[in-house]
This record gives sequence, structure tokens and C-alpha cells, in this order.
Amino acid sequence: MENILTIDVEEVFHVEYARNLRRGESVFRTPYNVAIVLDLLDYYGAKATFFVVGEVAERFPKLLEEIMRRGHEIAFHSYDHTPLWDKNPEQLEMEIEAFDKLLVATTGDRCAGFRAPSFSLDNTTKWALDVLEGAGMLYDSSLFPAKTPLYGLSNAPIRPYKPSRSNLSIEDDEGGLWEFPLAVYSFLGLRIPAAGGFYLRFAPSLVWRAVKKINRLGSPAVIFIHNWELDSETPKLRLNPYKSFVTYHNIEKTVELFKRLLREFEFTSFAEYMKGAGMV
Repeated sequence: MENILTIDVEEVFHVEYARNLRRGESVFRTPYNVAIVLDLLDYYGAKATFFVVGEVAERFPKLLEEIMRRGHEIAFHSYDHTPLWDKNPEQLEMEIEAFDKLLVATTGDRCAGFRAPSFSLDNTTKWALDVLEGAGMLYDSSLFPAKTPLYGLSNAPIRPYKPSRSNLSIEDDEGGLWEFPLAVYSFLGLRIPAAGGFYLRFAPSLVWRAVKKINRLGSPAVIFIHNWELDSETPKLRLNPYKSFVTYHNIEKTVELFKRLLREFEFTSFAEYMKGAGMV
């Protein structure tokens, strides 16, 4: 069964635990590490959706062309990775408009999907879905259907669905926007995040079990990875022990773990999955 692979294209200083450390002209390594991702996807015959931070796209527009040339989809990951809980509808609307204009000018395609920084979509930020639909988006993939210290909505569906605007945990078949929740592993009534990123580096076997279990239920597993996680020269920022653990734990193993994912499972983009499933 085809699963959905997503690449969150950002710099390490964009992550939630490091964004307050940014000072002046930060080091951008995106062109180098996205090239690693693209080559691995080519080698294993996989397709992906690249959620790109706007300031990265503005700085490296040719990178957008290269991602599209290789047969992948580009979607939006906010302008500077500020979470939804620190934005308002007007800010998000302006960011989407600017990114869409850049994408059309660079590739000729419009943006169809969004992922909120730090998976910051929940019932306190559900206003974002109205903004996305008003901008012509077809889908969102920002919701973690498990509660973590930072994000998540534990009682949301774990398969693709159209959320109610009054409560994101409730399906609304009349809704226009699809939500693709991130992969979790359900066990004895508990939901454990297992969608990639830190979870892949910390408990890879759990990610494998989650993908297989979600597939047995007839749904695609939505997996993510950051481009900077595949870069041996990713800057080591000065973080407290907990934040450093979450950001860097087992980062030297990410390339091999990613290769194993690509070997053992089939992956495609949201655009291709939705087309094949008759969702668009």
C-alpha cells in the first residue's frame, strides 16, 4: 500500500526549541541537504510532498524548480516557522498569498497543501482551516492525533477525513478541506506519536509498527522527516539538555533509518495519493 512521505524543508534554527536563538544572518544549508533527500528518493523510486518554509523558498527559488523537476510536490510550511498559536488569520492569509505567488512564478503551479509549524493545529487554532480553504487549499497535514507536551489532539481521527470547523475531532462529510493526520501507534487505548522526525530517531521500530498497523486499517500512514536531520554538518545549537536531546538524538543514524523506510514501504505525495483515491 502507498503511504505519504513528507519532507519539512527548514533550517535547524526554525525548530520550535531553537527559534528564539536565531541571531542575525543564520547559516542556511537547505540546498545541500535537500539534494541528499532528492537523490535518495530518486534511488528508491519514491515520491514526496515537500513542505517548504517561505523564507527558504524566497532565498533559493531554484530549489523549488529542482524539487518539481524531480517529480515531487511543493506545499507550504509558513513563512518563518512561527506556530499558529502566535499568528492571526490575516498574517496566515498574507503568507499563503506571497508563497503562492512565488511558487507560480517559479514553477507555474499553485500550492494545494499546508502544514503548520510545530503541528500547531488544534481546537484553539482551528481558524486556520477557514483561511486555507479560502486560499484554495485542498488539504492540510498539521494535526497529530495524540497528545504531546507541545501539540496534539488525542481524540481526532487517525485516517484522512474532513474536519468539522466547530471541533476538529469530529468529521464533517460536507467539509471542503481534507485533513491528513500524522501517523500514531495505537496500543491499549493509548496513542503514541510515530510519524518520523524525533520519533524515527528515538524509536524506529515503533514507526515501522505504526505504518503497518495503519495500512492494515486501510489508510496511508503520513510520515515526515526534516532535511536538516539528514545533514552530517547540521549546526549544533546551544540548547538545554532536554531540547538538545529532542533535536539531535541519534541524528547521525537518520540517513540509514530513512533508507530503510524507503526500502520497506511505498511512498508517494499528497497530490498523487489524492488523485489516485479520487479525492480531487
